[in-house]
Amino acid sequence: MQTLNDLEAAPLPIAEEERNHTRRLLAGLICALLLTGLLLGGYLYLQKRHQREMAPLETTAGKAAPRIEVFVDEATLDGKQTVLGGTIHNISNQPVERVAVELELRKRAGGGLETMVVAPEQALLGPDASVRYSVTLPVSDYSSARLFRVMAGEGRQDVPFKALPGAARPPMPVIVSKTIIVRRPAPKGEEFINTPDNPARVP
Repeated sequence: MQTLNDLEAAPLPIAEEERNHTRRLLAGLICALLLTGLLLGGYLYLQKRHQREMAPLETTAGKAAPRIEVFVDEATLDGKQTVLGGTIHNISNQPVERVAVELELRKRAGGGLETMVVAPEQALLGPDASVRYSVTLPVSDYSSARLFRVMAGEGRQDVPFKALPGAARPPMPVIVSKTIIVRRPAPKGEEFINTPDNPARVP
């Protein structure tokens, strides 16, 4: 039989159960917070990725106004070659030296990305002046291309620009079918036809 002192020294089952219940609540709360954080982080990541994918083909360095317009032509085929090109237009009131565009190319093999700088022949682009750029690439090497940025100056510094649709791809030539009628020449002299009404003569 337990004495009063023994009861005071022994832990009460109710108090121990309350502590266990509190621990379970804390563990559940921590798990819920971790799960919520993971879900929120995944949602924010997907949202940012979607914004990057849906962003228009236009960029500016910082918040500066665009100084260059680039009219990007649709890619054309020349045999086994792809021709990429467009027009660079200086819309600022200052000349732009050593202007060039950088293209982002996606490889057919493996889907990797690489960049290529394309510089027009004209090195100095005055205010309101335009110049063409063009590059020819093998069709078998790349699956897509996009305008990545515009650079100028000795150090290839980024220039604020905006991209616009350029010349459309020329339509494919339409092959028109042509019917040729061959007329049989008229018979010359007497024509003998072996029919029941005109039987052949047996010698």
